[in-house]
Amino acid sequence: MPEQADSTGALLKRINDKRSEIEQYLSRTRPRNRRLVNTAIICSAVAAALTAGPAFGGKTFTAWLTGTLGLTSPVWQLMCIGAAVCSLGATITTNMSKSDETASKILRAQTCDAKLEGLETLIEMEQIDAAKASSLYTQYLPEVSFI
Repeated sequence: MPEQADSTGALLKRINDKRSEIEQYLSRTRPRNRRLVNTAIICSAVAAALTAGPAFGGKTFTAWLTGTLGLTSPVWQLMCIGAAVCSLGATITTNMSKSDETASKILRAQTCDAKLEGLETLIEMEQIDAAKASSLYTQYLPEVSFI
């Protein structure tokens, strides 16, 4: 029986260590992914707003805005350049977010953490033997092999 207690204790330590690694990964990755997504959304909205003015207002709007801002070149050119820059920013941030499948990895890490938490609870409540728990633990690890 003491051997099983030792192996159970060792397994609980491994589970806690892995959950700690997952939490560190999530605390780094979630904010970065959120910033990329928010940047893409904002850039897309600004690009749409910059193109909407000349599209809906036409020459009257652009002439009025050029005069109001006291510009020497037509404002529609500046708005188109701004829209292009914002559109490029949205494209880059969207692709940066998707290129390494960040959202998918975050979801897999959260799922694995939940499974490990459940396994930890089963072990602590003595609802599962060490061999079965160890087997489940090794099944869960490939889900977060990127960590």
